[in-house]
Amino acid sequence: MDTRTSNSDRPISRGERWGPKLLWLRQVVDSDAFRISFAVLVFAAALGVLRQELQGQNFDSIARAFGSVSSTALLLAAGATVASYACLAVSERWALAAIGRSLSPLRIALATFVSYALSNGLGFSAATGGAARLRFYRAWGLSLAEVTAVTLMAGVAVTLGGVVCAGMAILLIPGAAPILAWIGALAIVPTTFWLLRPPRRTALLPGVEFTRPGPALRFSAIAAGIADWVFSGLALYILLPAPTFADFAPFMVIFVLGSLVSAASGLPGGIGVFDAILLSLSHRFGATHENVAALLLYRLIYVVGPLALTALGLAGYQLRRLDRAATTTGFRIAEAIAPAILATLVFCFGAALLLAAANLPMPLPPPEPWMAALPSRPLATSLLGALLVIVAMALWRRLEAGFYATFALLSLGAAMELWRGFGVATAGPLLVLAAALALSRRAFDRQSAGFHHVISPAWLAAAGLAGVSSLVLALATRDVRALADQPWWRWLRPGGDFGVAAVAAGLASLGLLIAIWWLASPSPREPRRPSKDEMARAARIVDAASGISCDALLYRMGDKSFVFSPSGLSFVMFRAYHGRWIAMGDPVGPPGDRSAAIEAFIAAADAADAKAVFYAVEAASLPTLLAAGLSAQKIGESGSVDLSHFDLKGKAHEDLRHALNSASRSHLRFDVLAADAPTTPWHDLEAVSDSWLDAHAGAEKTFSLGSFDVDYLRQFPIAVLRRGEQVVAFANVMITPDRARFGPDLVRADADAPHGTTDALLGHLILWGKAQQLGVFELGMAPLSGLPLNAVAPISTHVEAWIFRTANSLYGFQGLREYKEKFTPTWRDIFLAADPDVNPLIALSDIALLTSGGARKLLHRPRRSRR
Repeated sequence: MDTRTSNSDRPISRGERWGPKLLWLRQVVDSDAFRISFAVLVFAAALGVLRQELQGQNFDSIARAFGSVSSTALLLAAGATVASYACLAVSERWALAAIGRSLSPLRIALATFVSYALSNGLGFSAATGGAARLRFYRAWGLSLAEVTAVTLMAGVAVTLGGVVCAGMAILLIPGAAPILAWIGALAIVPTTFWLLRPPRRTALLPGVEFTRPGPALRFSAIAAGIADWVFSGLALYILLPAPTFADFAPFMVIFVLGSLVSAASGLPGGIGVFDAILLSLSHRFGATHENVAALLLYRLIYVVGPLALTALGLAGYQLRRLDRAATTTGFRIAEAIAPAILATLVFCFGAALLLAAANLPMPLPPPEPWMAALPSRPLATSLLGALLVIVAMALWRRLEAGFYATFALLSLGAAMELWRGFGVATAGPLLVLAAALALSRRAFDRQSAGFHHVISPAWLAAAGLAGVSSLVLALATRDVRALADQPWWRWLRPGGDFGVAAVAAGLASLGLLIAIWWLASPSPREPRRPSKDEMARAARIVDAASGISCDALLYRMGDKSFVFSPSGLSFVMFRAYHGRWIAMGDPVGPPGDRSAAIEAFIAAADAADAKAVFYAVEAASLPTLLAAGLSAQKIGESGSVDLSHFDLKGKAHEDLRHALNSASRSHLRFDVLAADAPTTPWHDLEAVSDSWLDAHAGAEKTFSLGSFDVDYLRQFPIAVLRRGEQVVAFANVMITPDRARFGPDLVRADADAPHGTTDALLGHLILWGKAQQLGVFELGMAPLSGLPLNAVAPISTHVEAWIFRTANSLYGFQGLREYKEKFTPTWRDIFLAADPDVNPLIALSDIALLTSGGARKLLHRPRRSRR
C-alpha cells in the first residue's frame, strides 16, 4: 500500500514479519487454481455420495417414481415457486422504498425474477444475477450506489430470513436435543435485536440517503424473507412421497443446510452438492428413488423453469438483433448473461451425463454392424460428460475456443444419438443447446490458448498429447471391445480384467481431458512492458498535462503497461496481477479525455478476461468510474501542504522546527542535486538505501513506489542530507510539468542516522520548494484513515476501519497518519474503484504485494551486508 513518506525511525513490527506470509496464504486461497481445485474436490465428493446413495437404483424405478407424482403436487410445487419469487419481489420493493425510490410493481417483479433466476441457476455471483439487476435498475434511472444499496439490503433481508427460518424449524422439531434448541434460539436472537433498533437516517453510500425503517416495516421485510425460504422448501417437500406436516420442520433444517453449503461450494447452482446433502439426510421422507425423482422435478420447476424462461427471453432479444442492430436495455442484458446461462446449462448437462454413466445403467439395444467402429454408449457418455464440464468453464469465461469446442461436442453428440437410432428425444436437448449457442456467438470474444498460441511449445505439447491419447484410446478399445462398454474412469481400477489395455486407455482419457482443458483455457499472454515508443508517447502526454498528481510520474519506472485512449491524448498505466488489471492512480491526460481512457482500459481488461481495478484515484474520477459499472470505496486520505500558506512559525510546526534545529546541530547539510547531475554520488546513495532496507527487513519497492534503480532515479532531482561528505539521507523529488505539485518518492535514511533525520530532510525539502515557487507539497497516502462508518457501511469498510484502530502495533497505520500531521496537511479522500466481482480487501492485498515486489520476493528477502 502506498505510504509515500514513512517514518524510517519506526522499528520493525510483527505485521512486517508475518504480514508477507499471511498475504501469500491469502493469495493462494484466492487463486484460480485453488478455487477450481476446491470446486472440483467438492463436486467429486458430491458425486461419491450420490453414487453411494444411488447404488442399486435404475431408470425404471426412478421413472415409476416420476409417474407416481400427482398433477396436483406438480401444480402446488409450481405455485410455491411463484410465491417464493413474489416474496423476493416484496423484499426488493422494501429495499427500494428504504432509499426513497419507487418503481412500478411490474418492473420490480421483472428485475427480481431475472436476477434470482440467474442466481439460483448459475450461482450467487455479481457476474450473473447482480449484473442483470444492475443493468435493469441503471436503465430505469437508479445510480450505481443506489443499485448497490438495494442489492445489499434485499440480500440482508433474505439472508436473515433464512437464518430465522432455520432457527424456528429447529425449535419446532418434536423432542429435539437441548443443544439443538440453543442453536435454534441463537439463530433468532440477533435478528430480534435488529428488528427492535430505533429508526435513524444516515448516509449509506455517497449520494444515497438511507432511513432505517421502523420495526413494523423491518418485520415485514424479514417475514418476506422467511416466507421465501418456506415456499422454496415447500416446492420440494410437496413432491416427496406422502409429505406430512409433522416432518416439515426437520426437512426445512436439511433444506437450509443444503442450500447454504451448495452456495459456498462455488459450483453453478450447487449442482450435485445440494442433491447429495438432501439425499443423504432425507431417508425418513421416502425411498431413495422417490427422493431422486422429487429432486429432479424440483430442479426442473424451481431452477430450470425460471432459468429457461430467462433463456427464452434472451433468445428473443438475440433474434431481434438479427433483424436490426439494437442497443436496447434488453439486448445489453441478454449479451451480458448469455455466457453464464449457456455455461451453466452445458455444465449441468455434462454433470448429468457423468452421473448417468456412473450410476444409472440402462438397457441398450444391440448395436447395428455398421456402428461397430463407434464407441459404445457408456464410453461416449462418460467422455462427452467430462468434456462438456471442461468446456463449460471456457464458456463461462467467454472464450472463443470454448464456443467452438462446445458447439462441436454438442453437434457430434446429437449426430451419434441419431445414428444409433435413439431418435430426437435424446438428441433434442443437444441440438437445442447448440442452436442457442450459435445465436450467442458474438458474446464469446476472448482469446484462448488453442487459437492464438498455435506455434508455442505448450500448444504443440497439448495438441500432441490429445492426438496420442486419442490413438491409444482407439487401439485399446478396439483390441478389448468389452473395455468400451463402461465409463473411462473405471479402467483405472486396480485389479481389473483388462490389464495393460485398461491402464493405457485410462491414462489416454486423462491425457485427452488435460489437453482439451489447456487448449480451451484463456490465452496465457500477459500485457507486455512498454516499448520505447510507448514510453516516449506517455512522456509527451505527461509533459502536456495539467492538474496531474505526482503519481503520474511513476510511469518513468517502466514497470507498468499502458492503455491509451482512442484519441491518444491520455493513458492509464497498470500492472496485471492474478487475473486483475490494477491501474495506478487516475488516468493521465486532459480532463475531457480521461473518461475515454477509463472506458478503453475497462474494455481491454474485459477482453483479456481480467477484472479492472483503479487504485488511489481521487474524487474527480468517481462519476466516470461509477458510470462505467465499477464500485468505489474510500481507502484512505492523501495529505498535501499548500506552500503559499506554509510557515514554520507557531506551535503547529514545533516538532518540525526541532528536527531542523537538531539536524543543524548535528552538522547535517541539505542540498538538491539536479536530475542526472554528473556529481551525484550513486554509490553512497545505494549504501544508504541498502542500510534502510536492512533496518526495515524490506524488499525493494515497485508499482506505487519507486525503487532504487539508477536509470529511474536519474530522471529526478535528488534531495540529500550530508554529514561532511557522507550522505545520511536522500529522496528523489517528483515535480509535475506545470510545477503545481511536487513531493518525494523514495525517502531513505541510513540506519545509523540521528533520530529525526527523515523529518529534517522533508522539512528542508518543503522550504526548498517554497523558495522555488512550487505549488503544493504532496505527502502521500495515509491508508485506511478517515473511513466513514455507519450501520449499513460495507463489511470491508468496517474491517479496514478496525485494522486502522487496532493494528497500529502490527503496521502503524495510525502512527503514519499522526506522523504526517506534523506538517499540518490538508487531507483529501482517496478511493479504490473495482469491478463488482473484486473484493476490496483482496485488491488491497494484491496492491501491497505488487508494491513489495510480490509474495515470493517478500518470503525470500535477500539479506544485505551493512556497508
